[in-house]
Amino acid sequence: MLNQREILLEFIRKNPNATYKEIRQKTKIHPERIFKTLKDAFEEAEINPPRTFDKKTKEEKRQLILGHIKKNPGVGCQSIKKKFKINVASAFKNIGEAYQKAGIDYPRKINTQLKSRTREKREKLIIDLVKENPLISVSEIAKQTKTQPYHLFKNVEEIYKKSGIKEIYNHKKRTLKKQKQIIEYLKNNPLATQREVNKNCKTHVQQIFPKGILEAYQNANIPYPFERRNIHGAVLKQVKKESKYFEEEIAIKLSGYGQVNRLVRTKRGFADIILERKDKKIVVEIKNYKNKEISGSEVKQLNKYLEDCSCTLGFLICHKTPKKDKFLIGRNRIFILTCRDLEEIPKIIDGSVV
Repeated sequence: MLNQREILLEFIRKNPNATYKEIRQKTKIHPERIFKTLKDAFEEAEINPPRTFDKKTKEEKRQLILGHIKKNPGVGCQSIKKKFKINVASAFKNIGEAYQKAGIDYPRKINTQLKSRTREKREKLIIDLVKENPLISVSEIAKQTKTQPYHLFKNVEEIYKKSGIKEIYNHKKRTLKKQKQIIEYLKNNPLATQREVNKNCKTHVQQIFPKGILEAYQNANIPYPFERRNIHGAVLKQVKKESKYFEEEIAIKLSGYGQVNRLVRTKRGFADIILERKDKKIVVEIKNYKNKEISGSEVKQLNKYLEDCSCTLGFLICHKTPKKDKFLIGRNRIFILTCRDLEEIPKIIDGSVV
């Protein structure tokens, strides 16, 4: 039968992060009656202690606490105790003294000062803030003044009335804020396109400004970069040219697998290619995407063409296949292949690949 020493060592080996309290609860043994310190018990069990068991001097405790407060203003006694296993009262009279020694205002003292402000002072603070920024929201007022406006005013209308400013309603306020954001963005990015503005400001310029991007540039006092529009147009022409060459290249390769019919009209658009092989019709769509993957909308469009042409097999040819490259929609099967995998098409059509 194991003696108390062996039971304690075995428990520590199985529970290397055990605390004194856990050891007492689980083993009913007083470690200090067997070992001088708990550190000696861990060493004899050949386990690295999970923390230091050396007792800190009062000055060491004070330095730890002060350093932590300076790095984390607002921290409380519980957080300090949890992190360092130190009671603030063992190093300072109270947490207030610790903050004072750290040269930081104690949060509770700040809260007390805020609460001691008179009603008139809090009202004036809110009114001055609204005068300075008429577009400010109630939540922003509360955050900046540390005061709940509805405790002092009946509603937003009263705040605007006492500020001597005509009330700006929510929809208009949001629009004006978004206009301000767009104008600031254009000042920092004077060559930005409409697409770039929409993406970075998370909006639609044409809905925020009645005259669209031109009005936004005008309000920002920046000349509209018409030369950028010309460049953009040239780029579009180049993209269309490359797409056309890519489609022709794929069509030529597909002609080796059957009869190729290009730009076939359907009820809901034009299919890029209808491939006829062994009395079967297959719809092929070609996408010259270089920087993005095929999305669900392209798959749905191809499925519409399959329905219009009474076909059950379709292919999407692109440069890069997405994670999901096979789709079964009702009776229709759709495969997404790269231009390097065209040799798979006859195998799939003839049934050697499922």
